[in-house]
Amino acid sequence: MSKDKNKELMNEILTDGRIIKEGFTGVYFLVKGEKLLTSIEIHTNAGGDPEIFKAWEASQKDKEYFCNE
Repeated sequence: MSKDKNKELMNEILTDGRIIKEGFTGVYFLVKGEKLLTSIEIHTNAGGDPEIFKAWEASQKDKEYFCNE
């Protein structure tokens, strides 16, 4: 894939306000400023199971990149 096509695709994916469901964990994220944000509210408002989110959140506690707004 060309760099231009790749950038175009990423811009489409990272559109502010878009909800993305991560395929492996099933956690829902909100795109804001080209970043993926999540919280129990974002996840459940998108139709996610709160227990799935709690399990995912617990698994992220020891990882340096965890950021929950």
